[in-house]
Amino acid sequence: MRLLIIRHAEPEFGWGEDPPLTATGRQQAACLARALRGADLDRVVASTMRRAVETATPLAAALELPLITEPDLVEIGMGELGPWGPREQAEWEQVTARWHQGDFSTGPRGGEALASVIARVVPVARRLVADHCEHGLAIVAHGVVNGVIIPTLCPELRPELGRYLPHDHAGVWELEGDGSGFRVVRRNDTGHLAGVG
Repeated sequence: MRLLIIRHAEPEFGWGEDPPLTATGRQQAACLARALRGADLDRVVASTMRRAVETATPLAAALELPLITEPDLVEIGMGELGPWGPREQAEWEQVTARWHQGDFSTGPRGGEALASVIARVVPVARRLVADHCEHGLAIVAHGVVNGVIIPTLCPELRPELGRYLPHDHAGVWELEGDGSGFRVVRRNDTGHLAGVG
């Protein structure tokens, strides 16, 4: 079974927690759809957040598949981390440093703890790969969410749970496996984005 874990394309900043894609992001989504047009997949699943849906819609259309949305794949709740600036970046780095030390009970001020993200995302990921797929599926979600899905499904990456796995906008991680365990085939592939932006 082939599993493509895709991060949404570039979003607008300053729109709150559910921004649309930028013009560059829409180009990235189109390039992604063209690059994966021939992929032999059974389903395209996306977070219900706008940036994920706008990234996944051209892909589903290119593959002639319906787009399935999963509300439990939404990004970590950022709480009081509003418009991003140096102060917010510093606070985020403090939060992720605690995750790297194994403290998953931490989250952004007023936001969601990583433990909560794990609790909602892991059952969905396990269900999606357990559901019958003849060939595979694509999941379009978010940086933190994909950083939970990938180490959960790949035994070789389990120690990376809570650590930063590189995942650029519209980047593709490709996993291969039988539903009970996967291995990494491609990491954060952005070759399809050459010349965008």
